[in-house]
Amino acid sequence: MNDIRYVSLSDLHLGAENSLLTRLTSVSSDASLKADPTAASDVMVQLANCLRLLISPNRGRQKPTLILNGDALELALADVNVASMVFERFMELTMKPGDELFDKTIYYNPGNHDHHLWETARETQYIEEYLSNTKWGDKLNAPWHTTNMFLGEYDPVPCYLLDSLMDRYEPKYENGEPPRFLVVYPNFGVRSSDGQKCVVFSHGHYIESIYRLMTGLRSTLFPDRTEPDTIWKLESENFAWVDFFWSTLGRSGEFGTDVELIYDKLQADIQLKALVSNLAGGIATKFKLPWISRSVEHLVLTSMLEFFLSKVANREVKRTDGALSKDAESGLRRFVEKFLLKQIQTDNAGSVPAEVTFIFGHTHKPFEELLPYAGYGSGVKVFNNGGWVVDSMEPAPLKGGAIILVDEDLNTASVRMYNEAEIDTQPPSSPRVSEVIDNPLVRRLKSVISAAPAPLDALTMAVFAEIPRQRENLAAKIREHC
Repeated sequence: MNDIRYVSLSDLHLGAENSLLTRLTSVSSDASLKADPTAASDVMVQLANCLRLLISPNRGRQKPTLILNGDALELALADVNVASMVFERFMELTMKPGDELFDKTIYYNPGNHDHHLWETARETQYIEEYLSNTKWGDKLNAPWHTTNMFLGEYDPVPCYLLDSLMDRYEPKYENGEPPRFLVVYPNFGVRSSDGQKCVVFSHGHYIESIYRLMTGLRSTLFPDRTEPDTIWKLESENFAWVDFFWSTLGRSGEFGTDVELIYDKLQADIQLKALVSNLAGGIATKFKLPWISRSVEHLVLTSMLEFFLSKVANREVKRTDGALSKDAESGLRRFVEKFLLKQIQTDNAGSVPAEVTFIFGHTHKPFEELLPYAGYGSGVKVFNNGGWVVDSMEPAPLKGGAIILVDEDLNTASVRMYNEAEIDTQPPSSPRVSEVIDNPLVRRLKSVISAAPAPLDALTMAVFAEIPRQRENLAAKIREHC
């Protein structure tokens, strides 16, 4: 039986107050709860126990490689210090010296909420790896916006934030070597030895049009121009927008706290309308145009703000009518058939492996499906990691979290750890292995879970105890600032 070689987790949002993996405690002066990064949440503790169970049948000495597939740290709506401390709690549970669950080389593939880790990594790479090997007067190339899909010509970039955090770990690791984090972005792939299989990990934010906003805006202003046909061109057009709005703005001092409140208010239609009206009124008062009546000006501003904020409010994580909305469904097809296919061909000597698996997160709605995408002979096996946050006040049964595992033969399996459900009307379903795509790894994991269900059942109970607290906390935060 093959050992599990890769473990993929996505959308942990460590540090976010709405993350199930961030411990919340009450503050006497407020009705809402606050993040307590000094201790692990119950859900985090149980998740670590489940990870240990799932990889326990491995027979070889090599530990599985952990791939954090985007939005692992919350850098949009939490301060760096809070996200970092919650990350430390996660590492204490999974990478304790002498009892590490994973290999010491961990791959970090940023998403939209932690995109800034890619920005700092690529700037460091340009300065330390590229400029240091040039001479004064040499022609300098522009900084690049992606890493190679497969390991080889260029090594991934160190993540100095996480590496520096791990350097402080006490007690020290054997031989003084702590885990090291390598940043890959936006697509990271592994290939079988015969080149016939590959598994690609990607956070997936570019499947949504809102993250391609600059490309869409440029095409509207200049309809005759050629749209990007490669992932590095797509990223180069949109990276500043993604980094600003989704990975930086929420950490802007006291204003960042207000940005977080805006995100929270987007959950409720009545609060969204009030927010738009307040913004429109404030802008109209501050920037009064003398040739436009106040009512017309307010109407125009309201329409513009409603259009933009509704786009934000209705992004994929807020859609509950299906595993993918129409926008995300077409965006996923476009991404896989155009940008992913081109990068596979470029980084794999022009060929596409016979079997391709694509693992992404971002939507917080886990699913598994074989999709007949053009350019791939037998289609693409698509897996979604789901997420670990409660980001709506209404139950969303399609939302949930999964652990995705890949073995030595690149067989892939998804263990659905939880799905949201109507807490008062139906009992939570137990974690299960997806049967949509069958293979030896799927059958092995079903056997492991059947023989030792206790850790997974404990995780289920912890999740469903926390979800109502999270929803009430979100409602309390909105009430406090009405």
